[in-house]
Amino acid sequence: MDQVLSLTDRYLDPLSVKPITAAMINNYVKLKLIPPTKGKRYSRVHVAFIFAIAILKDVFEIAQIRDGILIETNILGLKNAYNQFTNEVENAIRLVEKQSGQAQPIALIEGEIMEENKIMKFAALSFATQRHAKTLIQQTKLKGETSHE
Repeated sequence: MDQVLSLTDRYLDPLSVKPITAAMINNYVKLKLIPPTKGKRYSRVHVAFIFAIAILKDVFEIAQIRDGILIETNILGLKNAYNQFTNEVENAIRLVEKQSGQAQPIALIEGEIMEENKIMKFAALSFATQRHAKTLIQQTKLKGETSHE
């Protein structure tokens, strides 16, 4: 468990995602969001589920996350779904940051929107836009605090 928490923190912190706790992971197992461990040993599959849940938990309700994961893994398979999800998150973050620096709007969806990846594409974009808005609020707040002193 400690190794999983350390690993998730290392990769989620740069994304400004709140840290995962042991209690959260135990709840995800109880809610059947992630499969139970075998002998208290976590696999890559567990870590993949934990990453996806951690990224999406501030944007969606747990039931929606579970349903979305089930839909995408049924369509694409677990490994493909996870790989595509991480690509979509990276692309969404890059596009939102690029948009923020533009005076004119740009397309936030690149490439073809296919039925099998529509959910994850928009979920990733939701995460990226919320994350960026939080960053802008924090930056603006800090500027305001320093200008009043």
